[in-house]
Amino acid sequence: MNFNFGAQKVVESAGRLTAGIKDVTFMGVCFETKTSQKDGNSFKTLALKLDVDGYGPYTQNFFEPQSDERQTMQWGVSASMLDHFLIIVREILEAVDPQIIKDIDSGSKTLTGNFKQICDTIKQWTDPMIGKVKFQAKFIPQNNGYVSLPTFVARIPKSGDLGIATRIVGKDLTLTPKEQQKVEAANSAKPTTMPNKAADDLLNSASEELDDLPFA
Repeated sequence: MNFNFGAQKVVESAGRLTAGIKDVTFMGVCFETKTSQKDGNSFKTLALKLDVDGYGPYTQNFFEPQSDERQTMQWGVSASMLDHFLIIVREILEAVDPQIIKDIDSGSKTLTGNFKQICDTIKQWTDPMIGKVKFQAKFIPQNNGYVSLPTFVARIPKSGDLGIATRIVGKDLTLTPKEQQKVEAANSAKPTTMPNKAADDLLNSASEELDDLPFA
């Protein structure tokens, strides 16, 4: 075996991404298909790509919502999976280019279609901002020992309108009391060896797709 220590480029390995609010650079969004290693089923996602200050590249996949049904609970009406996705998309667009949201609200831009069409349109609108926009992102501890952006971000007030429960990307982010508790607990915990459960748990929970996602 011949050794050549000058042939391979070596970079410093990024540390573990910790919980909390981080400064990030927008690196794009795109439609992706993820395949479950457990059963081979494929699932559609909107992939958000960020460069996290002090960490490096980070990608989060937001899965295609499988239901638009809101459920009535003892404390009120709970947001549907579609509601959560609508708020996620709105927050991403507002963080990258607030004018896009203003145009959607005024009716000068429309965001409708099936899941892939939605993802492709978001990509088209935001590609010019890749590497140019910095904002904050909120990373919250998950049950698998890692951190990610929250995905349950919508709420339904008594008026029945669609509301924002928490902001995951944007300017001047703050943690809710529950999020703050999770972050403090994670940052003060001693390191432990956690099982590396990839996206399969999320993938296996998905089922049927919606034909259209209305954003107007």
